[in-house]
Amino acid sequence: MKTNRVVIVQCRLSSTRLPGKALMDLGGKPVLAWVLNSMHKVQADRYFVATDEASYEQILPVCTENDFECFAGSLNDVLQRFVDLLNTIDCKTVIRATADNPFLFYEAAEESCQLFEEKNSGKEKCDYLTYSGLPHGSGVEIISADSLKKAITETDDPYDHEHVGPALYNHKEVYNCQFVPAPRRFNFPELRTTIDTYSDYIRAKAILKYLENEQNPYTTEQVLEACNQPEVINPVVLVPSVIKGHGTGHLRRCLQAAVGNNFFVYIPNDKTLDGTEKLISEYEEVGFSRAQIINQLPDETLPANYVTDCFELSEDLLLKLKNRKTLIAVDEGSNFSDSADFLLDIIPSYNLSRVANKTDSGLITKPENRKNPSAEKSILKILVCLGGEDPAGLTVPAAISISKVFPNAKITAILNSETESMPQNVWFTKPIKNLREKLYEYDVVVTHYGLTAFEAAYAGCGVVLLPTTELHKKLAEKYNFAYISDTTFSPSAIKAAFNSKNLYPELSVSSENSNLTQEIKKISKGTKLLCPVCGKVHDKPDQIVSRNEKRTYRRCQSCGIVYISYTLEEEKQYHKAYFFDDYKKQYGKTYEEDFESIKKQGIRRVEVIKSITGHIEDKNILDIGCAYGPFLSAAAEQNMNPFGTDISDEAIEYVQNELKYPAVTSAYPSINVEQEFGISQFDVVTMWYVIEHFKNLDSVLRKTCKIVKTGGIFAFSTPSGEGISAKSDKHHFYTISPSDHYSVWEPSKAASILNIYGFKIEKIVSTGHHPERFPFIKNCGAKPGSLKWKITDKISHAKKLGDTMEIYCRKIW
Repeated sequence: MKTNRVVIVQCRLSSTRLPGKALMDLGGKPVLAWVLNSMHKVQADRYFVATDEASYEQILPVCTENDFECFAGSLNDVLQRFVDLLNTIDCKTVIRATADNPFLFYEAAEESCQLFEEKNSGKEKCDYLTYSGLPHGSGVEIISADSLKKAITETDDPYDHEHVGPALYNHKEVYNCQFVPAPRRFNFPELRTTIDTYSDYIRAKAILKYLENEQNPYTTEQVLEACNQPEVINPVVLVPSVIKGHGTGHLRRCLQAAVGNNFFVYIPNDKTLDGTEKLISEYEEVGFSRAQIINQLPDETLPANYVTDCFELSEDLLLKLKNRKTLIAVDEGSNFSDSADFLLDIIPSYNLSRVANKTDSGLITKPENRKNPSAEKSILKILVCLGGEDPAGLTVPAAISISKVFPNAKITAILNSETESMPQNVWFTKPIKNLREKLYEYDVVVTHYGLTAFEAAYAGCGVVLLPTTELHKKLAEKYNFAYISDTTFSPSAIKAAFNSKNLYPELSVSSENSNLTQEIKKISKGTKLLCPVCGKVHDKPDQIVSRNEKRTYRRCQSCGIVYISYTLEEEKQYHKAYFFDDYKKQYGKTYEEDFESIKKQGIRRVEVIKSITGHIEDKNILDIGCAYGPFLSAAAEQNMNPFGTDISDEAIEYVQNELKYPAVTSAYPSINVEQEFGISQFDVVTMWYVIEHFKNLDSVLRKTCKIVKTGGIFAFSTPSGEGISAKSDKHHFYTISPSDHYSVWEPSKAASILNIYGFKIEKIVSTGHHPERFPFIKNCGAKPGSLKWKITDKISHAKKLGDTMEIYCRKIW
């Protein structure tokens, strides 16, 4: 049926941001082919690609294969290119698309074209129409062919000629141009489906990986579903070391982790590691796709999670990864480990000064084939394997020396090059494909400290390590592996190693189901946080204070506060369960059951405020995070005027209905106190164990300064980062710290932080004294009430070593 329509896809290969993008491979065919496939779903009489003469020869085969005609015209005068094409054909309506969006909403293109034709079928004449609000790069323009032919004669504006649509919509006094809000089905302006940069290209790969089992061209709903997947929004990019001398284990581990997952593996074009192609081919056979390889790192526009397995991070790589979403480092041994948001140690290193978030050799991909544990442990077959590289050249001398000690054993040695004149019982072979699943065939595996050693141990083999470096010798000793103690391979050293009690190392297994892939998925779902006071990204990373399996803590180099910089834990919701179930787990009773005890502390706090201000009667006091109101009750008994706010509906209902105090459910600092209470500034504002729960302290403290009268009091309590728990066992202190305590305050740093916001500290009260947490008491076993206990308690108070503190400050400006 004649439609009087022509589809014209605009395409050139000379893009400055991503040259040749239209012909880049995407799922086995060029990006352009995906675009043409989609646009064929739009009804038209003829389908064209309009390109420039320099690109014509390369683009023509793709056009022919996808039933598009190819027209060559001006490179820079795109408007002229289109009009020259239109002068060769007969049509009324032009449907223009660009060649850089493989996931075009073709249904939106068809609907907008129908709307354009409806408008022109009546009295209204429409020259140009497009849907606004489509994903970035999905826009399709519907243009009157006659209007475009006319417009070119009326404009000399270079911008109009560099494009097509502006010749019409930049001259609305002449042409009727309509930007119609896209129907809800297509209205997703925050999404990006175009390919304009290399980061866009990686995103497109991720979308395609998710949709690989679907029939294309993809519907709007299929594309939207893919775009909302975590692996598309925040893809995982694995960055292995491919530097000669670092071994092949790093690349092997990353390729294995990527198998069957939407992970990318970064292998630069200038890779120097021997055997890279062979390794890639090996993993392709078990499910790895070559489309998962990228040779450039995406820029900051793609919030990817980077997992480095580099042996040692370099300054150059860190510079490339600066300000990225997440940096997870595996077995990191450089001096730049502070740059990592999360450190994961799988094969433990030696004498590292830093502490990992998690150490678990059980995350190694374990061999499925394992020796029978009850089988007799004989030494008849020995494998000598130093990985894909042998920089120290120990394979040959080790195999020869071992053959002399075990003349009846069959010794297989893996070597890349041919070797002649070997003993009768030594066989040399090229690298063995899928070696992990063949290790069980050997009685003893002779290797160096690394991936193969652990795989062999999990396969049930005896393991003997070679001292390729002094470090490897120390690692063997530290982690209880048998090892040959010298590089001369003396018979006595070989016998000692093979007779060692550590020949069959015992390795801990976290879970048979655990693996690196699952761990990466879990860690990459974490949240990265900036300093809650400064909110700055510094040139050098903030100092690491503590790491544990769930969180990383840093100290801001600007303001000095300690804060959670990375967390794997979900944000807590402060509903009834928090005050009852969670509170009871921590304190043995519900918040309501503990009401009178908390109120008693409130009475003491009011007395402290009174000692600073002189009198408190009839003073207005706002308690932020008032919970079920014990402090409000304490303040009221001292003739203050209490007001409360909390984000828990249940808590505020209790305060309003049971205690009868003015209180509102509202998030701080967004609350409008004047609107809620009719008061713009208070004499006293308090936060009892609340301030540490805010991710953005800057806005909190600015708002607090605004609502406290000059000369008024701001008081809060919070755990102390300089109490006995933090001082005696810092790692334990931060590990048990609640997941929603985003900042850890220290008395020594508090004054300088509060001064920024116009507050001067009047008094710090050290609270939460626990003699039982002092190492001295733990060691001697002193009981409560004993002399040693009492002395320790006095020391704790005198030196302000309480695990919590209360800070009372005055607003000075």
